[in-house]
Amino acid sequence: MKVWDVLRLGISYVILAVSAVIAVFPIYYIVITSLSDIPTIASISVNSLIPQPRGLSLEAYKGILFENPFFLWLRNSLILAGSTVAVTILLAFLSGVALSRLNVPGKRALMVTVYVLTFFPMTVTVLPLYLMFATLHLINTYYGLILAYSSGTSIYGAYLVKLFVDSIPREYEEAAMIDGLSRFGAFMRILLPLSKPVLAFLGLLAFMGAYTDYAMANVFITSSNMWTLTLGMWYLSFINRSTLYNVFAAFAVLMGIPIMAVFLAFQRYLTRMYTMSGVKG
Repeated sequence: MKVWDVLRLGISYVILAVSAVIAVFPIYYIVITSLSDIPTIASISVNSLIPQPRGLSLEAYKGILFENPFFLWLRNSLILAGSTVAVTILLAFLSGVALSRLNVPGKRALMVTVYVLTFFPMTVTVLPLYLMFATLHLINTYYGLILAYSSGTSIYGAYLVKLFVDSIPREYEEAAMIDGLSRFGAFMRILLPLSKPVLAFLGLLAFMGAYTDYAMANVFITSSNMWTLTLGMWYLSFINRSTLYNVFAAFAVLMGIPIMAVFLAFQRYLTRMYTMSGVKG
């Protein structure tokens, strides 16, 4: 191995190590802060920003889990996020396949419209959605929030699925149809399995968007029985009237566990998508 190759390999390892430290440090900071008491956190000075694992305690976790309706908030968040994922994947896949494979009237204009809509954040739709849902009596219901979340994510998802399906050769479906499958059967048995990577990526985005949302939940939810985790965190900050960093850090750790579980469940499909995105031709 040449000297330049060794040097380049060493530099690559150094860059990876530094990147890993930068990525892991916030997680370490949050976890240690969640296990520390207020005096320990207050003792951290500007010259020692890295918290030391001393005087560890589970009091913050006990307060969140047993003195507040945390599991009710978690249930509401998971119902909304899981339903949003299901609706988003269904609408995005059907719409994306139709835009890619079917001769839809006004297809070009529709694609331009979908592309333009992806630039608008979901928050700009809060007021019109609220007025519409109030008329339909969907305020303070799961259905209203699921429709609000999935409508925004499905637009981006349809465009993403369309681009992904365009990269799949049509010969696969034609061969399946020659073997006796209908067009719909070819879509479901050929395109759907091949589209799992992009659907997994879209599902992760939909889950995180609904699970971590505060703006829409704060507008559309009026009953405490419907509160999500983000509203629960706001509630804790409101009633305490103080800066309890350990409580907020513990809440963030608990809230991040389902996100990590979903990411690990979709990891192999996400890895496949990243691999496919780097292959040309």
